[in-house]
Amino acid sequence: MFLLFTVLGLPAAMSQTGTIKGKVQSKEGILLPSVTISLTDNKTKVLSNEQGIYEINNVKRGTYKITARFVGMNAQTRSIVVNEGQVSVLDFILTDVDNLLSGVEISSSYKRFGKKESEQVAKLPLKNLENPQVYNIVPKEILQEQVIVTYNDVLKNVTGVSQGLVNGSNSFYMRGFENGSFLRNGIQDNKDNSIEVANIEHIEVLKGPSATLYGNSLTSYGGLINRVTKKPFDVFKGEVAYTVGGYGLNRVTADLNTPLDKKNGLLLRTNLAYHYEGSYMDAGFTKRLFIAPSLLYKVNDRLSVLVDAEIYQQKANDFHRLFPQNSFTKPSTESLGLNWKRYYHGNDLTESKPSRSLLAEVNYKLSESWKSQTVFSQTWHTSKGYRIWNVMDGDSVNRNIRYANSTYNTIEVQQNFTGDFEIAGHRNRLVIGLDYFTKRSNQNSKFALPFDRVRLTGEDPGYFRITRTSVDALFDQVSPSRNKDTQSTYSAYFSDVFNITRDFMVMASLRIDNFRSGGSYDPDADATTGKFNQTNLSPKLGLVYQVLPEKISLFGNYMNGFANNGPVLQPNGENTVFKPSNANQWELGFKINLLDGKLNSTFSYYDIKVKDIVRSNTDGFSVQDGGQASKGFEGELIAHFAKGLDVIAGYSHNKAYTINTNADIDGLRQWTGPGETANLWVNYAFQDKTLKGLSMGIGGNYNSKTYISQSRSSGEFYIPSYTVLNAVAGYDAKRFRLSVKLDNLTNKVYWGSYVNQMMPSRFSANLAIKI
Repeated sequence: MFLLFTVLGLPAAMSQTGTIKGKVQSKEGILLPSVTISLTDNKTKVLSNEQGIYEINNVKRGTYKITARFVGMNAQTRSIVVNEGQVSVLDFILTDVDNLLSGVEISSSYKRFGKKESEQVAKLPLKNLENPQVYNIVPKEILQEQVIVTYNDVLKNVTGVSQGLVNGSNSFYMRGFENGSFLRNGIQDNKDNSIEVANIEHIEVLKGPSATLYGNSLTSYGGLINRVTKKPFDVFKGEVAYTVGGYGLNRVTADLNTPLDKKNGLLLRTNLAYHYEGSYMDAGFTKRLFIAPSLLYKVNDRLSVLVDAEIYQQKANDFHRLFPQNSFTKPSTESLGLNWKRYYHGNDLTESKPSRSLLAEVNYKLSESWKSQTVFSQTWHTSKGYRIWNVMDGDSVNRNIRYANSTYNTIEVQQNFTGDFEIAGHRNRLVIGLDYFTKRSNQNSKFALPFDRVRLTGEDPGYFRITRTSVDALFDQVSPSRNKDTQSTYSAYFSDVFNITRDFMVMASLRIDNFRSGGSYDPDADATTGKFNQTNLSPKLGLVYQVLPEKISLFGNYMNGFANNGPVLQPNGENTVFKPSNANQWELGFKINLLDGKLNSTFSYYDIKVKDIVRSNTDGFSVQDGGQASKGFEGELIAHFAKGLDVIAGYSHNKAYTINTNADIDGLRQWTGPGETANLWVNYAFQDKTLKGLSMGIGGNYNSKTYISQSRSSGEFYIPSYTVLNAVAGYDAKRFRLSVKLDNLTNKVYWGSYVNQMMPSRFSANLAIKI
């Protein structure tokens, strides 16, 4: 029905309204993001983007007063005339910006930390209070404030997110489900190496099944993580920084923005990073080099072309894994009594993970109401080297090794048409999209399961037996396992937000997804197995009612996620094809944005049920009747309590358990992350004139007991709860910024989900020179 209204009402909508757009900058010509632009006559508000550009669509004909406001700067009000079917341009130059540019007016941090608006979240121009889905945003200002050098630390600022794998991996738990980070700028970036933070503008974390808009290949039932990268702008500016810290941390970054041809709109921004880090253990290191050029060509007011890349080289020891499967006689990591500084292999067993990511994006303004976005993304990455995982068995550990020389190539092409128009006085925001996703892999591996067995405690001369020379000698006698596989997905989707009244909105979305597996080709047998294809529908519904317009909203949603299941060879030799598994979530909550953005909060209760999971029954046959339930609540608070005092806080409670799988484990929490998490960051910027520019921050994270395994017959194994605190002090001046940080302030002993002790206390210092 919404699509029919769209087609019938488009000509009328286009002819009855106009558009106001413009640019906001300082008197020095620096473009200003996150400036509030408001129409004083009808209370419409928008924020300028990272390039200082704002745009207000569907404005009825007439004369308006427009005000630009930003903390630490003088508000400016101007008048403009809007005509039907025309674009009215109004630029702002704000004054009294000297203190803000020099970094002294840090009390404006609530405007930076409290960012919530992003069109990529819903693929629509939708404010947080208008969106029935829960999401969190971590802006680059938090990364700078907390001196963050690893991607895992970024997600510590997001309510309900905990680490899965550690030491440079991209694995997290959200709402009881494991989740990777495979999206960059709303489209695929599927690679295995650790993610560099130097090129991040902000992180978007969407909660709950999100396959309707993003597909199932890049999301999980718990949500998705999208990295938005830095874009060029039309002023020369830059920053070079050096970080040094404990355990061999040495890090150099540079962010350089250069207009190549400002008059003709050709802009270049390049981010670089070199990172080296050792380990507190008896072995282990990570070394990476990162280059990210981004070229923007503004052809005219209607057309822009963006091409960016991320070129990455990483060489490191594989992250430490210690599996406790056969040690359930001792229920927790604390009771094992191990020397947690043992790495169980040496620095010569490394893995190289180079990658190249390319993105091309064309944005075209079709009319005052419609925009077109065409995006192409390719990611190539390879994995070459040694991966080791250790399995406890009584008082010993089996050291397992895999050597791989594998390549992966992923391509996604996406076309979106976005409309923002009125029909009979009712606003519609609609996106219609087409999506093609394909992934090809060529895997070549050798395995030693196990390579050897050594004692967990005490002296064992075999501990140093595992070297590259000894491993290569064994693998010379092992035949490789080789296969090639291809997967492709063809999708079409739409999402429409319809204003029944100005404050009551309905979201209706639907995706049709056709998944095709080309099977797995074994070159040794010259045979391909596992070919199949299947089609699935993924709906999404949402309701939003703004109790106080632009201040308090109530919301509810129904969302769907799905996973494609391949054919399974049964014990009797037959192949069984299974339908996709589906997860359905309903959620209720409220969002708050009060005191001109000084108080932001979201609270919600959700219930997720996954059905039709493929599992093995007692006869060894695969059947499709299993599932998982996950329910809980989350609350987030971002507040500016007083001048200079800012707080980010969150708490989540999750209950996740299996259903209809195995009587021995049904109803028990398995390896699904902690049941409770909390995060807190408190920052204070001194206001006394003699201490201007000085700030201090402290905060940390709490994780409750995390079960690795539970069963009624074998008992349990868990990671104990923990609270870890970090502290930062910094001084921000006009030409430089100096920060010092102490991670793990109390030197807390705690463990990650793969049962390895996390990093002890580490001191680091950062110096940034502003150009």
